[in-house]
Amino acid sequence: MDFAGGRWKIMVLGITPDCRGATLRGVTFLAMQDDSLQIRFDSPEALRAEFEKNISNRGIFVASERTFEARQTLEIEIILSYVDDEEIALSLRGEVVHCIPPEMAANGVAAGVAIQFDDAATELREAFDPLLRIEVAPAGAPDAATASDATADAVDASGIRMDDGKAEAERSPRKGSCEARDRRSSRRGAVRVPVRVMPTMSPPFEATSRDLSASGILLSMKKTVLPVGEVVRICLWHPSGEPGIEIDGRVVRQVANKNGRIAAVAVAFDRNQSADPQIRDVIDALREAGHRNRLGGISGSIVDLGLANMLQMFGSSAPQGTLVLERDGEQGWIAFAEEQFLGAELGGLEGHEAMVAMLDWGEGHFQFEAIADPRLLEEADRRPLQAVVLEAIRALDERARDDAPGDTSIEIDDSTTFVVDAEREEASRAGLGKTGEAVLDLARAGMSVERLTEIIPEPPEEIRIALEDLVERGVLSPL
Repeated sequence: MDFAGGRWKIMVLGITPDCRGATLRGVTFLAMQDDSLQIRFDSPEALRAEFEKNISNRGIFVASERTFEARQTLEIEIILSYVDDEEIALSLRGEVVHCIPPEMAANGVAAGVAIQFDDAATELREAFDPLLRIEVAPAGAPDAATASDATADAVDASGIRMDDGKAEAERSPRKGSCEARDRRSSRRGAVRVPVRVMPTMSPPFEATSRDLSASGILLSMKKTVLPVGEVVRICLWHPSGEPGIEIDGRVVRQVANKNGRIAAVAVAFDRNQSADPQIRDVIDALREAGHRNRLGGISGSIVDLGLANMLQMFGSSAPQGTLVLERDGEQGWIAFAEEQFLGAELGGLEGHEAMVAMLDWGEGHFQFEAIADPRLLEEADRRPLQAVVLEAIRALDERARDDAPGDTSIEIDDSTTFVVDAEREEASRAGLGKTGEAVLDLARAGMSVERLTEIIPEPPEEIRIALEDLVERGVLSPL
């Protein structure tokens, strides 16, 4: 974070400043006051990219170590640095919807704040439409003052050159036309919410959505599998608690995992029903809520860190969160809050079984959201996240031993002491929690199982799990 003229320079997640303070991708954030932000765009391409990705969904994420209060109202000023006159092009208001704390930065994750704009999506499109149509004249090209009347750009009161809209009208459907509205609203957005599915040929059941648009929905399948062509009725609940809606549809596609199990199905909505304003409002609200949850999210490959390490990192740094995991058509999730495990789900598996299955993945993609389902926060039977992870790792190791030839079991009693394998300790250190580190340090000092259980202020079963995990990894060897 640099200081420039008394103002803080902040950056968008994934956009880092160089040593001169410039920003990549042409977007710079300036914190003017406690309740005011400036967003400066250095090119039309930067504005268009940020608008399509985030602003059109009523949100934006600002990476910053600065602290903001949840639900705090901020003034946001939009400035176009690529025009001659850098006046404020647009002023907006927004609300802080969630924060990623500065502690996350220690783990290589950008801290910051997610902001949701007060304006509706349609109002934002109308406000940004003139800005998105601003043309930047090439170097040496005649400006509006010297061009002929037939080809001159229109110039507004601020001196900003704008095209006359004719070229835009030829390139795309007219703003406000049905075709333009349908094209915008049918864009898919990742939305993970519970859904009630009512098939015509089988009993109703609960499913979880993966993505949603005005034209259809992709649903994760747990136990019930819907065939292509099946007619279903989908019940969607409004994220604010307002009345939900029901909409008819037809299964048009199945998504199988690498083992051939149908992991998801795509349902196309009835076109006439999907055009109903009430249904559109609920779908738009769900898509906006999904985008808000993803603002400031971190994503990447499971291979880079390993799921156990990610759970330790996020669990100790974020007040709450959900890891959404995908591999070969399968999608699952793990939720936690205050270092407590809230729940996990993968297909028809839940809790411990789902955790074991996902920890067994050697590859895949993850998306971290710094928020957990409110129902889980209120109703979940909480357990220490570290203990749940260690139990799952232990179950995987036991499965591996059962599959291996011969008897590889190791007897450990209260008098057992250990020797430390330094090479394996170095490789495993990043994945150890506080209890594991304490066990390792005391075992290195020659403590017996009985003695380290007396010293470490944690439940005996949790200490035992950490100890067995270290033995199974080969970090500790009983003497």
